[in-house]
Amino acid sequence: MTEPLDRRTAFPRLPSLTGLRFGAALLVYFTHISVEGYLAPGPTGAVFRYAFGLGWLGVEFFFILSGFVMTWSARPGDSATRFWRRRLVKVFPTHLATWLAALLLALAAGELLTTARLLPSFFLLNAWVPDLDVMRAVNLPSWSLSVELAFYLAFPWLHALIRRIRPERLWAWVGGVAGAIALLPFAADHLFPSEPRLPGLEMTLTQNWFLVALPAVRALDFVLGILLARIVLAGRWIGLGMPGAGLLVAAGAAAQLALVPTVYGLSATLALPLALFVAAAARADTTGGRSPFRGATAVWLGEISFAFYMTHHLVLHYVRLALGESRVWSVPELAGLGVVLLAVTIGVSWLVHRLVEAPAMRRWSRPAARGERPERVPTGGRTG
Repeated sequence: MTEPLDRRTAFPRLPSLTGLRFGAALLVYFTHISVEGYLAPGPTGAVFRYAFGLGWLGVEFFFILSGFVMTWSARPGDSATRFWRRRLVKVFPTHLATWLAALLLALAAGELLTTARLLPSFFLLNAWVPDLDVMRAVNLPSWSLSVELAFYLAFPWLHALIRRIRPERLWAWVGGVAGAIALLPFAADHLFPSEPRLPGLEMTLTQNWFLVALPAVRALDFVLGILLARIVLAGRWIGLGMPGAGLLVAAGAAAQLALVPTVYGLSATLALPLALFVAAAARADTTGGRSPFRGATAVWLGEISFAFYMTHHLVLHYVRLALGESRVWSVPELAGLGVVLLAVTIGVSWLVHRLVEAPAMRRWSRPAARGERPERVPTGGRTG
């Protein structure tokens, strides 16, 4: 075991977790290149499409990271209202800007839009609706932001409950939550009809929605992050380093790919390894241990990662339409095109972060005292 930490004074920021955010977003980016159909048919392309399925790892990482970071940065005496204000100011301006951009691009492309699809995505309620057209409406990544919004609303109560767990029992709770996540595919396989299946997957829409998007289910990943943060803060960490935790993530990812496209090949094999990796990265930052994700470039990319996540699909989808919906590229061709698209997406992300996300955080994340200017909120090294 390790010594308890005072996160408020000694370790207010975790740069490795900020740096890791971009890597997770990049996995989702590569998955959506595959989903958008850039790759030509053939065995080589099939291998790449198969590997690009690791985008689920990125989404799982974000859900666990949210619980960890919110617990790490929780402020004594903070009210639920102040917490919600900070979180909503963090995500809603970028969501609204990208939602409006997506709406204008969809109209320009002549895509079908209905009120039933527009309103849930605008208010970030789309993850609660078991309909692909609703969940993915307007700006596809917003479904996961809908899940995150549910986490934000529930966090003050979840955190208060989990704080009551005695430190010596935290690992038992981690085992219980991880076990529940591992059993979810069995529940989806036996509780829901197995037909009709989604194209290319051995699961139905209801099964996919239950395992991937339903906030009440994905809250288990969020709770796992809360528990691991409490373990590190309470000095109950087992000493697992980033290399060892990384090997566990690699093993979980390999198991996931081996189980694709069944219900068992989503997050069941990855939740616990990713949670351990997040905790190991945080522990490396607090002890000065080695981390490849703490450099200035990695942290800068992590700072724009939310904007990257919310804009990348717009770039990939509408560039795809502009280049020709039926056109495909070989793997070498796509490698070159992918670098260009990545550079464009990073540039767009930087603009959105600089012009929307960061100003909103500085202006509204903390209420100013009467007669005073709002306090400037630094953006460097933010992990939430």
